[in-house]
Amino acid sequence: MGIVVIVALVIAAGWWVDIRVHPFRRCPKCNGKRRNPGSGSSHWGYCSRCGGRGEVRRLGAPAASGRRDR
Repeated sequence: MGIVVIVALVIAAGWWVDIRVHPFRRCPKCNGKRRNPGSGSSHWGYCSRCGGRGEVRRLGAPAASGRRDR
């Protein structure tokens, strides 16, 4: 039982460090392309989920990371 707890703590610590280093991920709605999925060459608009940034904050990421949020 002790090994399971140690392994779980190591995995949690690794996840915590990864979240702090990489707080953003590619937007799942527009796949990082910054445009909405129905965009064409004659008409296009920004993605409604990421607001045209192409990235969204990961679950558990800190709010202030030196980057401007929309």
